[in-house]
Amino acid sequence: IIPIHIFLVISLFDYHRVTNVWVRHWWTSPTMDWIRTLFCEDDTANAECMVPIMGGEDFDTEDEWCLFNFNSTNCTDIRGDAEMDSKTLFYFFYTVNGIWGALLVLLLIMTLDVLQGIITPPIVKASKGANIPLWLTLPMSGCFVIGCIFLFAPSSSLAAANEQVRWTGIAYLIAAGTFTISALLGWFLAAFPVTNIQDKRSKKVAVHLFIFMMLLTIAAIVAIFSTSLIFSLEVSPVRLSAEKRGNIACSIDAGASCTNCFDDLDENRCPEWSEGEVKKVIQTELKLSATMAAIFFIYGSSALRFGFMLRSHIIKYQIDYV
Repeated sequence: IIPIHIFLVISLFDYHRVTNVWVRHWWTSPTMDWIRTLFCEDDTANAECMVPIMGGEDFDTEDEWCLFNFNSTNCTDIRGDAEMDSKTLFYFFYTVNGIWGALLVLLLIMTLDVLQGIITPPIVKASKGANIPLWLTLPMSGCFVIGCIFLFAPSSSLAAANEQVRWTGIAYLIAAGTFTISALLGWFLAAFPVTNIQDKRSKKVAVHLFIFMMLLTIAAIVAIFSTSLIFSLEVSPVRLSAEKRGNIACSIDAGASCTNCFDDLDENRCPEWSEGEVKKVIQTELKLSATMAAIFFIYGSSALRFGFMLRSHIIKYQIDYV
């Protein structure tokens, strides 16, 4: 529960201001109906306040759209003021929930420490050993899902970005595979007791394989974290050509603000999305990727530490004969 909670809390902090992009390009979608009703001027929520970006597909400018539909030129100002007020509300909501979530994470950690103090360490260690497969289920499934999203999901901006970033999806799938093998080895170590010398040898081999697989997992996770963090920073942005900018914008635009997505000239696709806005979406995905990699690193390092403890226990284990 704690890793999931940490991820959700960190996601509330919009370092790259992608909320501005979301509000701008989803403004006319049905999901924003209540927001428009709340912040647009009276009787404009489904009228002047819905002026499309750059006039939409049938007009060259927003003023032309406004003149044609309402014989006015104040649509852009009405929408701009409403967008600004809505962004203020969203960022206030994120900040309050982020602080509250951080306090809840602290309470969960304190509760966990208290429980470990009440329950004796041998019982805690035995419980970890018996539940290694279940313990590794979250990072295993998380790496697989994120890898598939980065590589195959049409809505993922990284699926169309350059290879320097895209390979993180492959690294996630590799980490999912090593987590899976580690979970199977953990099941073997927990399911079969040591009753003779052969069992002890088998467990020694299994625990060494477990440690080796966890080292591979941690190496992949560290590579993902480093790459995601570097490219998520503003000082090292992902460089996009006009063709890639248009293709990514058309794939991630769910608010129907894009035009010319089926144009034969790639550079003319979705002029409503600037290169900076596309970069913000990519950088936000990479920030979330770095966050998940950090959480998976905690799982991997904990499992590795447990593997060394188990190795020491097996080496020192004595078998009595009657």
